Amino acid sequence: MGATVLVIGLGDLGTRVFDALARLPEIERLVGAGRDEARGRARAGQTALVASLAGGPRHVAFDPLDLEDVAASAALLRRLDPEVVVTAASRHTWWRPFADERVGELPFGVWLPLQLVLVRKLMEARLEAGIAARVVCLPYPDGVGPALAPLGLAPELGAGNVAETAPKLAVLAGAARDEVRVRLVMHHAAQRVAFGGAAGDEPPWAAEVLVRGERLPDEDVRRLFRAPWPLPQGRDTHELSAAATAHAVRALLADEPTATHAPAPNGLPGGYPVLLSRRGVELDLPADLSREEAIALNERAAAFDGLERIEPDGTIVFTGEAAAATEQLLGLRLERVGPEEVDGVADELAARATRK
Repeated sequence: MGATVLVIGLGDLGTRVFDALARLPEIERLVGAGRDEARGRARAGQTALVASLAGGPRHVAFDPLDLEDVAASAALLRRLDPEVVVTAASRHTWWRPFADERVGELPFGVWLPLQLVLVRKLMEARLEAGIAARVVCLPYPDGVGPALAPLGLAPELGAGNVAETAPKLAVLAGAARDEVRVRLVMHHAAQRVAFGGAAGDEPPWAAEVLVRGERLPDEDVRRLFRAPWPLPQGRDTHELSAAATAHAVRALLADEPTATHAPAPNGLPGGYPVLLSRRGVELDLPADLSREEAIALNERAAAFDGLERIEPDGTIVFTGEAAAATEQLLGLRLERVGPEEVDGVADELAARATRK
């Protein structure tokens, strides 16, 4: 019998992930869940037809779910007992414009409390349900994973970011797909360099590119990383994130390990090359980079997103620049947010950062 996969949060990104998973024959039962029951059932109805045409899951369904209700979430998880849970549920919709356009220029890490809340509740529900499903986190995993790790609530991995950037290096390497091997260590903050051509200081990253077993010179790798690459703007990029998510889910359902990339494997900060399979998530770092060095690199890069550090108890410490900017634009000085303060700060951010 095939696998059961649950997708939580059928907004723009979650819906695209739902449809991408509908094309995987490894999945027997695909379930979507969210608060909008009418929309969710309509999406599941359409996705069931897509799955039939594409040779995907034989059973597609929708269940109403509000992650704020941990007990109800636990009951659903217990009943479905999925192999993999993908969560796209977040209180931060990055692509919706703010009433004050300057707020959109704040460092991305400022919004971490808004992205943390629902992921934490899902992980609490999994713990209460007592199931072994692996969780793939889509809301800013590079920050959410390490913020939840000290609480024992980190998802197994995220999707997107580093997993979207490594294929660019592989494509530009100029060889057949099976002749190229990329190992990229990269935080979300550095993705803008690969696709946005950002000027100024550059977040640290590291990569190894092998072509037919031979390592490309570092200067060639740097050139490929920074090379212009056309991408659509706004939420159309969710198609790429959905493909990266489906790739990760397929790998998690396989017996043999797949070499790929993932943000926040087992709660680590930033993104890494990994091996994914039913057995779990394992780092697959470049030969000349230790685990400690890779983590330190990603921690330094996080500062470019406004995150100074995550303390051992899970307290989020923001950079001085981020604290000053949020005070100026939102009237809320973000310096330190402890785990017990996250919900309140998220409410404050949502109230002050009004949308158009």
